[in-house]
Parts: sequence; C-alpha cells; structure tokens
Amino acid sequence: MTKSISRTIATCIAAALAVAVFALCSPVRALAQQTGRLTVTATDGASTALDAYQLFSADVSDAESGHKNLANVSWASVAAEKAVTSAIKSVDQSYSGTTAQDAADWLNENVQSDAVSAPTASSVPAAIARSLAGDTPTASFAAGTQSTLPAGYWLLTANGDSVGTGQSGTAAILVAVGGADVTATTKTSVPTVEKSVLEDSSNSWQKQADATVGEELDWRLVATVPANLSPNSAYKAYSITFHDVLSVGLEQPSGVHVYIAPAGALAWAQGTEPGGGWVELDENEYATSYTAGENGSTFDVAVADLIASASSHSVYADLGLEVCVVYDAPLAQDAERGAAHGNPNTVTLRYPSTPYSETQAKTQEDEAIAYTWDLNLVKRDATGEATLAGAVLRVTDDRGRHLTQDGTWTTDDATVTTDENGAIAVSGVDSGTFTVEEVQAPEGYEPFSGTPSITLTVGLDPQILRSTSDEHLSAELPLRADSFDKDSGEADVSVLNGATTVPSSDKPAPRRPGGSSPFTGDPTSYLPAICLAVVGVALIVFAIRRGRGDPKRRP
Repeated sequence: MTKSISRTIATCIAAALAVAVFALCSPVRALAQQTGRLTVTATDGASTALDAYQLFSADVSDAESGHKNLANVSWASVAAEKAVTSAIKSVDQSYSGTTAQDAADWLNENVQSDAVSAPTASSVPAAIARSLAGDTPTASFAAGTQSTLPAGYWLLTANGDSVGTGQSGTAAILVAVGGADVTATTKTSVPTVEKSVLEDSSNSWQKQADATVGEELDWRLVATVPANLSPNSAYKAYSITFHDVLSVGLEQPSGVHVYIAPAGALAWAQGTEPGGGWVELDENEYATSYTAGENGSTFDVAVADLIASASSHSVYADLGLEVCVVYDAPLAQDAERGAAHGNPNTVTLRYPSTPYSETQAKTQEDEAIAYTWDLNLVKRDATGEATLAGAVLRVTDDRGRHLTQDGTWTTDDATVTTDENGAIAVSGVDSGTFTVEEVQAPEGYEPFSGTPSITLTVGLDPQILRSTSDEHLSAELPLRADSFDKDSGEADVSVLNGATTVPSSDKPAPRRPGGSSPFTGDPTSYLPAICLAVVGVALIVFAIRRGRGDPKRRP
C-alpha cells in the first residue's frame, strides 16, 4: 500500500515536470502572463497624454512570428463588446462572430498591433475610439514611459483636453499587451499655417509689403493639413478655422476666396489668381465672421469639412490638403506709419485635437506686416527758405494717378494748393516715384518748368519681418530731398521757387543758389553796364577825332 502511494506521487511529479519542461522548451509559445509592459513613443508634434481602454482580457503569449497569441479571451466591458462588434460589422458584413474570441481573432488577422494591415479595416480603430470616447478610460499614462497593464487587447487614444499648441492627438492604436514588452508609436498629423501679404511692385507674396492707405491690400493664409483625409480615415469630418487678429490699422476684410489643392500642389508665388491644381470652394462650404475692437479686430474663416469638400470637388486628399484663403484688408487712415511698428496681421489655425473629440487645438501664430509712409512737401523761396502759400501743384504717382486736396488719389485731373505754411501732406503712401508739376506759382514767383520727380525707396526683405534695407529719398531739381526717417515713416521734400520781383524795399532780390546773377529783369540791375557803355563810346569818339586832327586846334 505504501509502495503504491509512493509510485503514484512519483508519477505525478514526473508528469508535472514533463509538462513544465515542454512548455519552457516549446518554440511556438511561452508561458502566458497576466500582465504586460507597454511603452508608447511620441512622434514630433504628438501630444504625450494618452488614454487606454481595455477591450479584451486574455492570456497573451508570444508567437514565433513576433505576433501575439490570445487565449481565454473575454470582453473587458459591455461597452467594449458593443463598440468592437459594431466597428467590425461596419467594414465586414460577412462577420458572424458571437464571442470575444471571434472578435479578437478577427482583429488579429485584419489589424496588426500598432499598424493597419488591411485597407478594409482602416476605419475600425477609429470607429471603436469614437464609440468609447465618452467613457472613462481604463488607464491613463504619458508617452515615453513604460506602463504595466493587465494582459489583453487595448485601444490607445489621445487625451483631447491635453493637446497643446502646435500638437495633435494620435489616431487610435490597437495593441495586444502581454508576453514580451510591447512598443507602439503615435500616429499624428499636425497642420501648419502661414500668412503673407501681396507686394504690388513685384506682384509677389511676402512676409511684408508697403501700400497706400485705403487701397486694395491682399492677404493670403495657407494651411497644410498632412492628415489622411480620405473617407476611410480616422476622421469622420475635418473642420478647420483660420483665426486672424488684425491691428487697428487694417480695415475689415472683404473679397474672401477659399481654395484647396492636394498636398504638394504647385507653388502659388504671385498674384491673387491660384496656380494649377487649386480648386475654389463654394461659399456654402465655409463661413466668415468679423468682430471689431478698440485694440484691433478678429476675422475667422471656418471651413466646415475638408473631407467632404475634397470629395465633392474630386480633389485627391489621401496624402493631405493645402487650404488657401485670400482676402482684401486695406490700410486704414489711422494705420501706423513707418517701420518701427507697422500694421501686423496674425493668424492661427484651429483644427481637431484628435480624430474622436469635438475639442480643437491650434497652431503657433504666424504674422505678416504692411507698412505705409508719409511724404511731406513744403514750398520754399529758393534763396531765403521762406515758406510759400498758394502754389498750385499737380502731384502724380507711378500709377498715373493725381493727388487731390483731400489726400486721395484719382485718375481724373486734380491739383493741390499749398497751405499757409507752404505745406502739402501726402499721407500714407506706398514707396515709389512721384512727379511734381507747378501749375501756378505763388504771387511774385516764377513757376518752374517740367515735371521733376521724387523717389522713395524702402527695401523690404520678402521673408524677414520688421527689417528694412536700402532705404533712400531722392529728388530732381528744383525739388530737394531733405530727410527720411524709416522708423517714423516721415519723408520731407522742399519745392523751391525763384522770385520775379523784389519782395520788399528793404530786402534784396533773390538770387540763384551758388551765383550772383538775379533770376529775372530788374531794370536797376543794368545801370552799371549802361554807364560803362557810354564812357566807352565817348573814349572811342575822342580817339578818332584826335587821329584826324581837330580843325578848331589848327593855326
């Protein structure tokens, strides 16, 4: 009896050892584990705050192929069962599984851990994530740290409330945790936005330009959305909003146009007309709003759904889109003059923080600046520098337009008259060339002839903000360039005149600068010459008579 019990015990021990040795030595699978370790690596621009939802609990072990084997699979929650089953059936109508094991096997075959393997299953992780978005996550952790989780199938999403400026939340990641340590990488697409302004002298889009107050000034916003925006993407819809902040020196925008093009479209470097590959959206595909304020205004352009717009206009969006907004916002009368401040216009882009939430993230701010200058003309006496009122001038810009007395420009004929201080203010102008013609001189002065020019040059670097170079002011006689202050924007020019009469009895007639000859015919100025001529004639007559002999002196 005792020997029989001993044999039985020995047999059981041997069997147990054999099973253990077989399991340890098996090349197919290792011992199942009840927990696993997961590390998520964050790509550039990805939010690191993650939420994790357990879909299945299971015994997870490592297969020889590097995949995971799941056994004893059960649903982690009723919500998980509903979300997973619904998502699978949305892409595979032939699916007839009824158990957690069936669903886990389907995911294992169609959706690789941390990657989409079958196009038909590409929307499954997104659909599951949308279904669970309102539920409390099973766990939360940060990318870059190693987390220990119960073994099973997990769905990883971004915490939408923690997505920062210039970041984007990851698309959903399905991953089996257990067995050997698991790593995953975030899947993000962070949009960017750039602003530029049209410099009319070159018809090119730049970071800065100068312009005349009240005239058309075009601005351009370009967003690059690198996300997969196909109908099967993680995003059910993709709305963006361009949020502009305009300085007080800019008028309300008008003439809004919105265009889209596939990512990598031909560069649109010049003019307001789009280049090849760009398609204009219909007005019902976006909305605009404007709010004025004491310290500036805001202007929003919201595109309702880029996925729907790309589809309706047959624009290929699988690799992302370029979105462009063009509008006119002229400089106002109270625009800042000069380069010290300028008139900035900034933009940020609002976009979905994650594919599964209603919250929006925003990009870093981008800026473009418009400048304008003041040209001050003063009519002066050419000799004494006294200011002269009443001069009538025709001032023409390099577009052939004439300055009016109220400071605007017109293609009709127009003149301006110097005030009591001899001044004409040409306020808020674009740099360029201006000609001046004197239609009527002040009383007692002779008008100059011709149309001498003034040239104001301000070098604006196309890509650098608040930096100007090669600025200068020049003028042709009888105009005189006095000074130009780039920071304040003040350019001062004198318009010189010579007098035709003596202005007063105790003041000599004006003379030309650098000489002693008078400008015009004062009779008293010729008296010395006349006297000299009379004396000369008398001497000649005397000499002739002496040479012939004077009869009165003969004996």
